[in-house]
Amino acid sequence: MLLAVAAALAFGAAEAAQEAPEGIERFEGGDPDAGASLYKRYCRGCHGEDGRGGAHTFMPHIGNLTKKDYIEFLPDTYLFTVIAEGGVAVGKSSYMPAWGGTLSEDEIKDIIAHIRTLPTY
Repeated sequence: MLLAVAAALAFGAAEAAQEAPEGIERFEGGDPDAGASLYKRYCRGCHGEDGRGGAHTFMPHIGNLTKKDYIEFLPDTYLFTVIAEGGVAVGKSSYMPAWGGTLSEDEIKDIIAHIRTLPTY
């Protein structure tokens, strides 16, 4: 019973993190669990385990993916473009590589789904 309650709370928290402010577009689907594995492999080195940046592994001044009142207002198409085409595609740093040649569209959507489950600060 306790396990079922914990699972329901965790699922509810993930679902709440997925909700967008009114008028902000979100993709249907996307597997946050698969995205967590991909994030760990491709994104964590710069953006950190929790998405807050400052991993200092490759680049020390990486943007915070969990900044409250910022990330939740970015449409998924914007995040998709950044991941697929790199930072330059949206006027951001050229240090953000383009992963579109490495990751499939579904894998990028999975990463976005994972990012949407990270707590904001």
